[in-house]
Amino acid sequence: MRIVFIGVVEFSRHCLYETLKNGGNVVAVLTLSKELAKFHSDYADLCDVAAQYGIPVYKIDKRISHSEIVELIRSLKPDVIFVFGWSQIISKDILSIPPLGCIGSHPTLLPRNRGRHPLVWTLVEGLEESGLTFFYLDEGVDSGDILWQKRFRITLEDDARSLYEKVKELASEAIQEFLPQLEQGIAPRTPQDHSQATYWRKRTEKDGEIDWGSPTIKIYNLVRALARPYVGAHTYLGGQKVIVWRAQLPQAPLPTEVQNLEAGTVFSIAGTKLDVRTGDGHLTVLEYECLAGGAINSGAILGT
Repeated sequence: MRIVFIGVVEFSRHCLYETLKNGGNVVAVLTLSKELAKFHSDYADLCDVAAQYGIPVYKIDKRISHSEIVELIRSLKPDVIFVFGWSQIISKDILSIPPLGCIGSHPTLLPRNRGRHPLVWTLVEGLEESGLTFFYLDEGVDSGDILWQKRFRITLEDDARSLYEKVKELASEAIQEFLPQLEQGIAPRTPQDHSQATYWRKRTEKDGEIDWGSPTIKIYNLVRALARPYVGAHTYLGGQKVIVWRAQLPQAPLPTEVQNLEAGTVFSIAGTKLDVRTGDGHLTVLEYECLAGGAINSGAILGT
């Protein structure tokens, strides 16, 4: 079974390695150069994994749907195409090439939560459960038949990195299971119930800005959703951008003497930790980065 592999992020690299480790016959890897992929905060170079197995890598500089790229893929004669960690739409011309279809992935329990930025939205919304789905790509948005799916639990201590690792761990399990099924022609296809579908929109930079007047849990969820490998939640101080990388829910009630402070006020500092007034209490900031340099002092008002 000839596999063409398309991907550009850390999850792609993991899946490529797992595919090869499990005996997958990957005949080519298509990816982007680092310059073209710079908008992916979790970008990963796939070349070293491919080189380890003697697989050619094509760093494309056009849209995946461009006729030259379509013809390149056609010339590779794939039986199946794996598209893992790739944000561009796969065109009908490409979908029609491999007889076994194109396989994609989405870290939600499809048909729920189709769309953009699924791991970020999962944490922003404070979900207690999600999952990983591998499915057959079609012309819709995350709407193809399901090949493999499994759920996982989410705790309040999870952040973007720990969720990413859970998804990678499930991907290892999935590839080990469905790769031989595809090779033997016995891979399942379970149609999605489109009546149950929900969608998440594309997030913007503004969505990552902290509103200190919001409830503490909402701010905490935003911070953990945008933690590394993503871009970090942000706020402003004197017009200068501050990235908030990690936070902690309060370990004690809000002190009486600071209850009348304006939301966003830093009222306590212990080492690198900041206690910040929120809309209904306070949040402890564990790690932050002032992009203009320097540190934050007690009494500073964030969000200004």
